[in-house]
Amino acid sequence: MPVIRGQAQVSVITAEQREQVAEQLANELSGQQTQHGPVIFEIPFNEQERIDVLVVWDAWKPFGSTDRSTMILDAYKTGDSKAQIAQALGVTYREAIEQQVLPYAVLPMIRYGEITDEDVKQAMLAEGGYALTNGKVDLRFPMMFLAEQAHKRLADAHPKGYWSIVQTVGYLQ
Repeated sequence: MPVIRGQAQVSVITAEQREQVAEQLANELSGQQTQHGPVIFEIPFNEQERIDVLVVWDAWKPFGSTDRSTMILDAYKTGDSKAQIAQALGVTYREAIEQQVLPYAVLPMIRYGEITDEDVKQAMLAEGGYALTNGKVDLRFPMMFLAEQAHKRLADAHPKGYWSIVQTVGYLQ
């Protein structure tokens, strides 16, 4: 069988960049939501008090996968979380879509006049949605139960709207 190797692109990361990203991640974990901050998924593992952590964040772009995982683990060590991390994964939004780590999407199925586009957008952003360049928001989750929880919160907050959960195959807009 052939071995297919891609060329790695190496970025030089300054100590200041590393410190800034680490600080923003720690702030997000402590409950201080930051603009353009990460979306952090804590996924319960089969064992009690163990979790997988998925951090989707475009600030990861210049960092290698080992640096990303190390920074996530460091942020949890200094935080209040008592859970032990089984796996820490940091990906950009594009990588998350390409690698299909966020296969469940919550989609608005709103009829005209039921809820404003801006209310839909803000509700989806509040649930961890990703603002796309076309002005829309993509709301995705790594596990079905997380999508179901967000779906319920959205339906409760906006009862005149209709929301749907779909399992998707990766795409980019």
